[in-house]
Amino acid sequence: MNQAIIFSDNEQYNRNSQQVEFQAQNQGTLVSCVISFSYLQELNEITEITSEQLINIETTALTLFDNARFDIEDLAEEMINQQAFSEDGKVYLHKAQYLS
Repeated sequence: MNQAIIFSDNEQYNRNSQQVEFQAQNQGTLVSCVISFSYLQELNEITEITSEQLINIETTALTLFDNARFDIEDLAEEMINQQAFSEDGKVYLHKAQYLS
């Protein structure tokens, strides 16, 4: 693991965008990272979500994030090291990046 990149434990689910947002610190610079709920499902190999999980979508999303945390952080670290920032300065994790 690159010691210059530190991930915080302050992930939050954004219900409007259906994404989990989390932060990393890279050599003192705060980097916002984003992963979609659907990609969290893929990383956790989940094909169906129950109605109870949908009712508690924030808890479900954060649990899925926590279950795949190490993989997510590795993916985000790779993108940060490649300086793969979007126009808004964030790092968006997506399937194409995961497969490469």
